[in-house]
Amino acid sequence: MMRHRLCGVSAILAATLPQPAAAQQAAQGTTLERIVITSTKRSQDNFAVPSTVDVANADALRIRNIEKVADLDRIFPDVNIRTRSSRAYSNFTIRGQASLDFYNPSTQVYVDGLPQDSFNLARSLPGGVESVELLYGPQATLYGRGALGGVINITTRKPDNELRFGLDGGVTNRGVSGTAYANVPIIDGVLYGDATFTGLHEKNRYTTMMTNERVGGSDDINGQVRLRYAPDGSPLDVMVSAGRGRVTSTEEYFVMEPMLKDRIALPIPSKYTLDTWNFGINASYDLGNATVTALTGYQKSDFDRTVFGSYTPEKQWTLSQELRIASNPDQGNAIDYVAGLYYQHLDFVRNLPAMRQVARQKIDSYAAFADVTWHATDRLDITPGLRFDYERAAAQASGMINFGKDNSFTALSPKLGASYGLTDELRVYGLFSTGFKAGGFTRTVSSLNNAFTYDPQTTYNGEVGLKYRNATETLEAQLSTYYNVTKDYQMFVGVQPFQYLQNVGEVTAKGVDLKVRARPTDELGVTVGLGYNRSEFTEFRDPTGGKANFTGKTVPYAPALTANLMVDYRYQLGDGSALIPYAALNYVDRIYFDETNTVGQKGYALVDVGFKWELDKKVAAEAFVTNLFDKTYTTYGFNAGAPYGNVYQLGEGRTFGVRANLTF
Repeated sequence: MMRHRLCGVSAILAATLPQPAAAQQAAQGTTLERIVITSTKRSQDNFAVPSTVDVANADALRIRNIEKVADLDRIFPDVNIRTRSSRAYSNFTIRGQASLDFYNPSTQVYVDGLPQDSFNLARSLPGGVESVELLYGPQATLYGRGALGGVINITTRKPDNELRFGLDGGVTNRGVSGTAYANVPIIDGVLYGDATFTGLHEKNRYTTMMTNERVGGSDDINGQVRLRYAPDGSPLDVMVSAGRGRVTSTEEYFVMEPMLKDRIALPIPSKYTLDTWNFGINASYDLGNATVTALTGYQKSDFDRTVFGSYTPEKQWTLSQELRIASNPDQGNAIDYVAGLYYQHLDFVRNLPAMRQVARQKIDSYAAFADVTWHATDRLDITPGLRFDYERAAAQASGMINFGKDNSFTALSPKLGASYGLTDELRVYGLFSTGFKAGGFTRTVSSLNNAFTYDPQTTYNGEVGLKYRNATETLEAQLSTYYNVTKDYQMFVGVQPFQYLQNVGEVTAKGVDLKVRARPTDELGVTVGLGYNRSEFTEFRDPTGGKANFTGKTVPYAPALTANLMVDYRYQLGDGSALIPYAALNYVDRIYFDETNTVGQKGYALVDVGFKWELDKKVAAEAFVTNLFDKTYTTYGFNAGAPYGNVYQLGEGRTFGVRANLTF
């Protein structure tokens, strides 16, 4: 009986697009690109993984004009990414798991296997992106602390033996952007190098009251060089990278509620410069049946910031090291696995000169992990996993408040998943997974703090789902439902700008995700994404000593409904070129910016349209409009008290422009 019900669901999914057309076009060779993911730290067919995974390749990112990690929620369902005051503080919400601790977002971002520093998460995508993968739900078994909502894994094209150069540039009414790329074989078949330079200039979007000063713009510049040693036929592959970035911005100006339409900002100084440096080593050795990988990353950030008239500079550096071994999937093993060790050191300093206050933290994290897939039969896979984490945090404060403390925390993060192929086209899976955030000391030490420490936070997640891929590979769909409970939820409490991190109780999130990709004809492509979520405080304990009770309130930054739709049509011309018009819709339901649910943004929809011309595989041009109907919407806000009331930052208005891409 259960099998008939599941097959019925798959039939409903399949019926969302015309199957006869898909079958007819399959004979002409039109199929969707089969997705192989690496975010599970070994290569796997997305269809067989017992969890929800979504992937966007380089073409999908380019056609939606996605240049920053913060724009990814336009293509991934049940995702909301907004900068919280500035792009240095990224608010990721996936399946209701919001980043209410803005120093430690609930989603981890990796680039070519290396974890990204919290200050870098919402910045420009690196040059040469091949794909972006999103693992939904808690991923503590493989990724440890902070991967409560999920993991975004960005993969770039490695330096290789092909001499090539690329230029990608765009001009809009909001600014200009461009990427220059070069790949050079230094020693044929042995040593390769590449370099990427990316620049983004965003014009000012606000006018200040009284002074009429234009503010709200940003300049984001990044450069990276890489050197790769990978001799032909050798099992050794080593890549070294070094990068430098700088953002200068006045995006943190705020607008009072009556002045949103006119974008008139308060004349309160808000500006920052964010300097970043990163170095990485990615080395692997193929043993035949398995591959050993060593990953080393170093990142440093210098955040010189004045926000709402308050000068609060911050500095941070991190060093990470991972050593793992993973089976090679092409060996036909009965058991595939990945196991490894991980270490990270984080050093953070925050200054509050007006109060003569300095806060510093040093955090050391150690972990051992293993994840196994047992191919029990040709249809059944069973995937257990386990991770042990130990973390030690030491905090110091000097100035008006002086103290020195340290504490340590341990966590055991199990996982158990199973995936079963009901037919060759339909697969059902179930998953139990966990996530955690270590306890520690608040970084925003001030004279109004009542406490400085907080306890670990733990999430328990259950999920079941269906994955469908038709025989002609012209239609893919995945449907999942989930329920998770988070204990000792960590959230900043108190009044701005003197908030501090504490545990506030329990949060429950439950919902449904749907994603459909289809290529029913040679010309037509359709992608549909839908996420419905209810994330609320099911138990609230006011840590400030007051009597506030927000039980039943919606968790901030967690919209109940998100939806994405993308349609493109390819007109193939006789000279080999092609014209591709497209249209896209992105909907975000009502979202709150505070736990009282009094400051927020009602639901809104954004429409994007464009027209792309592909001369050949190396030359393309495009004209586009985003936010076609010039919808005014807010992305962040708080109650600033009298005389300002609620103040907000705004999303981008209508943007139109052109873009060109050349490879030679």
